[in-house]
Order: sequence, then C-alpha cells, then structure tokens
Amino acid sequence: MHEKIAGGAPVSRQGNPFQIGTLAEGAAFADRAAEVAQLRRTWETPGAKLVLYGDRRMGKTAAMHAAAALSRRARRRVVIVNLATAVDGPDAVRRLVTAVRGAVGRTWKTVVQDLAAKLRLTLSLTPSADGIGLPGIQLAIEPSSSGPRPGLFTDALDAIEAELAKRRLTLGLGLDEFQRLLAWGGEDVEWALKASLERHRHLSYVLAGSSRSLIEEMVTGRHRALWKAVDTLPLGPIPEAEFAAWIVALSRPSAVPLTRATADAVVAMAGPRTRDVVQLAGAVWEDARSRGGPGNPARARDALVATADALYFRLWEGGTDRERRLLRALAGEPEIEPTSTAARERYGLGAPSTVAKALSALVAREVLARGGSRYVFDDPFFRRWVQLSGATA
Repeated sequence: MHEKIAGGAPVSRQGNPFQIGTLAEGAAFADRAAEVAQLRRTWETPGAKLVLYGDRRMGKTAAMHAAAALSRRARRRVVIVNLATAVDGPDAVRRLVTAVRGAVGRTWKTVVQDLAAKLRLTLSLTPSADGIGLPGIQLAIEPSSSGPRPGLFTDALDAIEAELAKRRLTLGLGLDEFQRLLAWGGEDVEWALKASLERHRHLSYVLAGSSRSLIEEMVTGRHRALWKAVDTLPLGPIPEAEFAAWIVALSRPSAVPLTRATADAVVAMAGPRTRDVVQLAGAVWEDARSRGGPGNPARARDALVATADALYFRLWEGGTDRERRLLRALAGEPEIEPTSTAARERYGLGAPSTVAKALSALVAREVLARGGSRYVFDDPFFRRWVQLSGATA
C-alpha cells in the first residue's frame, strides 16, 4: 500500500527498514493516501487554507512532506516552516523568510530587502555556502522599533503575499506547529492570521499542529477567529489492519520479513501513535534478526523500555506523590475511573477535586492523554516501565 506514496515498489534492503528520528519518506512512509491527496489539493489551490491536527507522533509532519514532494514533482512551489522550536516572533519570521527563499529563486536578495522595508526591520545579509545552488544568505532580523510586535509574523505573511502577487507567482505554505504563534501574541495573533488568510490569493496554507485540544477549540469555538474560516483535517490513527499490512510489506524485502501475526501484535501493543508502532516494529525486527524466528513483540517492547530507564525514572520522579499514585493506578488498571470512590480508596488518591487537579497536571505535562472517556498514558512504553518497575505493586 505504500506504493501509492512511494511511486514504486520498495527496494530490497539488508538493514532494519523501521527507522525513527528521521523523516519517513518513500516506502518508509506509512500510507496516508487520502490525507496526502487532500494536503496536495490544498497547496495546489491558491487561496485555500486547511488546518491539519492530531496527537503527537501520529505522522502529521511526514504526511505534509509526502504531499509537498508530490506537488513539487508537479512543478508547484511548496515550502514547509517548522515553528516547533522557534523562540519568539522574530525567530519565526527568520524561519519563514529563509524557507520561502528557495521557492522564490535568484531574486531572493531583492525580495528580502523589500520585505525588510515593509516590515520596518533591520536586516543583515551575510554571504554563506548554500547546498541548493542559490546565493547563500544568513538572516539576522531585529525589530527596528522598540520591542517585538505581536503581529510581526502575520505582517511577514502579508508582505510575502504582496511580493508573490507582484511577481505573478503562487506558493503553498505549510506552518508546522502553527499554534506556537499564540505564545507570542495570544488571540490577537489568531484574528490577525484570519485576516491574512482571507485576503491572500497567491498563498495557500496548511496549518498543522499537535496541541489537539487547543486547535480543536480554535477551529470549533464560535468565539475564536478560525471558526468556519478554514477547512479541517483531523489526523487519527491508521486503521490497525492497514498498519499491520504495511509492516509486513515494508519488511518483506528485508533480511528479516515479519509475519502478519507479529505485525498485528506490534500494532495492538504499541498503538495508536504511528511513531510508537514503527519504533516497536524496528525493535521486533532486531529481535528476530538476532534470535531467529518471527520476533517476539513483548520481549522487544521490554528491551525498548530498558534502554529508556533513566529517562522514565526522571519522568516518574518529576511528578508529585499523588501523580505517581495515579500513574500506578492507570498502569495496573487501564479501565479504572480515577475519581471513583473505589479507585481513590484503593490507591490513596484523596478527594475527587484533588484527583482532578493531578490528572489535569499530568495531561498538561503530556504524561497522560484523554482517550475518549478515559485517561491513558501518552507513551505506551512508559506505562510498561511503571509496570516493570514495581510501581504498580
């Protein structure tokens, strides 16, 4: 099924085909054909705007890059800006301008200067090596007035739209973790962003983010700026049967093909987050290679947990006693209702209001997540660590 994305059959490989920590591309990208098609349509329709959101480690960034690659093959201009680690508004503008540079081409120096004038910024350009054949430019942007302005990023978008219109160009723009903009300007940035989206006809937008509850409020709340202003694409789990079939297909040309039964066990044990499933599949592949046989998912999972012992211990120690009691309860009894009388008495959790406060803190720290009406571990391997460490005893 990955042939839909890769454009051809996977090549044979001797190494582990299941890798994390790098962008999944080609056959290594788990099939998201419908989502990729919608992302591509958005970028190839000037003025279109789509919000892509879902839980962390679900594959949003990989889907965006897969769609962008297909659009670029069709000679469409698409750039993706990652705002996840931007420290402030000027840093976000730096990333935006640098990313757009490659799509604009050799006239970039003039474009940068025009943008700086429109944004009232002090801009320094320093020649540097460039790997894509364009004159290298390093940007150092500081507001020329006193202090940063909350609307700096949307002002930059407006300036880029104006430059594209002047050059009769269109551009597909992806803003990954776009909700970070609110950290620098609050809801004022939301309304400024809406105004820009409504005016722009040469930019098309995919706004992606992993703060699911926040983004759901942004696009469904009647009092929020993006309500009915954008199309939405929630990215949920890959259906288990499809994911298992993908694991089998990706491993088939490798030195250690995995069976369907093994793949089913991997998905059931590590799901629903895409990255977690791929990580466990890789560990099972290594287990099968070193020991022979089909691979043992439970043994491979526990080996993964052991390698992260120090990390998980710090995570455990970083909580309060009540939070640790809650984690112990949910690791041992996933279906338990933490605020029930039985749970509070069994695990010494205290009053319902105190339990609710601890649950909210664990969700805020992304240790727990809401799974329907239940609270679940964000990381299934941390849940297993709690079980193995004896914390559930």
